[in-house]
Amino acid sequence: MKSVITRMNEYLRAFQEINQSVERLLINEHNSPEIKHSAKSLRQSIQPCLEELEEAANRLKRLVTQCSDELYLAEDVWLSKPRISQAAKLEIWEQIGEISGCLVKIDDLGRLCKKVAIKQAQNDWETRLNLVTRKWFIDSGGKQKKGIGWQEKEGFIKDIHPSVEHQVRETNQIIENALATIYGKLTTVDIEKIQYYSNLLSQQEKAEVAKQLDLMIRKIETNFNQFTENLPNGLLRLSTAVKPDVKTLVDNGWGDIYWKDVVEFKHKINLKIFYYVTAIFDDRMKLVTQAIEQAIAFYNDFLERQERYQQETPEQRVAEKAWIDQQRHQLNHIQLQLDIETIFNPN
Repeated sequence: MKSVITRMNEYLRAFQEINQSVERLLINEHNSPEIKHSAKSLRQSIQPCLEELEEAANRLKRLVTQCSDELYLAEDVWLSKPRISQAAKLEIWEQIGEISGCLVKIDDLGRLCKKVAIKQAQNDWETRLNLVTRKWFIDSGGKQKKGIGWQEKEGFIKDIHPSVEHQVRETNQIIENALATIYGKLTTVDIEKIQYYSNLLSQQEKAEVAKQLDLMIRKIETNFNQFTENLPNGLLRLSTAVKPDVKTLVDNGWGDIYWKDVVEFKHKINLKIFYYVTAIFDDRMKLVTQAIEQAIAFYNDFLERQERYQQETPEQRVAEKAWIDQQRHQLNHIQLQLDIETIFNPN
């Protein structure tokens, strides 16, 4: 039975021969107008057939090429097996231990930095607010006022706005300094070791590991060094979050500003600072954990492969290579049968 490819070639040649016959008829001046009209109609009718077959042939050629590519990938994996089998297992286990220990240390450091950052920012806020309240809510006798109005109120409002703005900037600076400390600890992880072992994999796998590693490194660098531009999803900038509280305190028309409102305002800002700092640190530490766990997963997968490859016999390796070669031979035969150049450039 003739193959589909052989039949496709035969159909294409048959239609092309008809097309050539039409051209010869049309240039012969002795042929009648009626037969020339029929020939033109025939040429128009076979054109879609030619296009369909040519498109099918090209599509099949592309698919066969994809099959060949898959075999090259399979051969590349086969070639990587000896490299992976011979890798130093003890050194990999040492790397897993170092990275796991680093994760514990960074996790402890992250919790400490978050705690210190919250306390420092809230203490700064209390100090800054006290400077304003002592100026406007303490009378000449040293007693605290229940409320302020008129010019005292206007002066308080002029002072409270820059105080809040300064506190926002100071809080961001505190976070930035703390994140820099954590980032510095994170950079002690030996990335070059991961790159070394990923180079033992097949070309496709090596490229994928390099891509994922690069993405993670750039994401960590961006999120730690430019944190205000990459806030966690749903978290407002601190300056935006505190605006409603400032407005509630100072924008009450002709009424006085009472001390109890200032106390409530202080607690609200303290709470906003707490949530803001906590959200940022939790998000960044989650990213660090994901990155380190990804590195550990890479090593575990590498060791699992090594274990399997070391159990394979030489006969298994030879049989795998023979199978790959056999499939490549079959695909080469199919590509020869397609004979695209002959199809589209007939004699």
